[in-house]
Amino acid sequence: MTSFNISVKNFREILDLLNTVVTEAKFKLDSSGVQVKAVDPAHVAMITLDIPKESFNDYTVDSDEELAVDIDRVKSVIKLASSNDNISVSKVQEKLKFELGTISKSIALLDNSTISIPKVPQISSDFYVVVSRQYVEMGLKAAEDVSDSIRLILTPDELRARSSSDSEDSEMVLPKDMLKELKCTGQIKCSYPLEYLLKLVRSLSSADDLRLSFKDEYPLTINFNFGQGGKMKGSFLLAPRTE
Repeated sequence: MTSFNISVKNFREILDLLNTVVTEAKFKLDSSGVQVKAVDPAHVAMITLDIPKESFNDYTVDSDEELAVDIDRVKSVIKLASSNDNISVSKVQEKLKFELGTISKSIALLDNSTISIPKVPQISSDFYVVVSRQYVEMGLKAAEDVSDSIRLILTPDELRARSSSDSEDSEMVLPKDMLKELKCTGQIKCSYPLEYLLKLVRSLSSADDLRLSFKDEYPLTINFNFGQGGKMKGSFLLAPRTE
């Protein structure tokens, strides 16, 4: 039997995060918890979520399981509940059954063979910054109506987020004392598509800090803890924008 009970707030955030890159996803369940990896059709962004068993109110998986779902259909079900509710989910034949108080609904699972699980590339940089999610969101919002890309510049003293067009400019400057952590020995800079970053940050309602790692003309990696208690972990990989 495969079943679990989770807070609606946590479940909604998981689905919103996946929705930043895809509309369908495959969840892998085993005795330790759930993992899901997804890449957008253009192969610009990839997200990986690790949801340990401890993140659930109740979790039962008799054997390893893969569940392919239409994210929008699942989100339409949990709209019936408030953020303070819990939701029970179980696999019944080839459907997922949702129980929310007095309401019970079932939706058909997708064919597992129609969704491939992407391989996560081994990308690493020695340079990174840990910054409040609120600061990142402010910088992205300021750039939203300026351009479709944002340039990140990291030095040993500060993080800058800059965007410009023929008619407008936007820049956020965060000095070292406003950052949680900073490791950088010189200056590194790279531009990234703004749309993906805005979607991610707006979906991360529970994360306090983001760890941004990148280097010159290199993919950006954003690592974060999220959910109630910060037990769930996520990683977002974004390809650079060529200028």
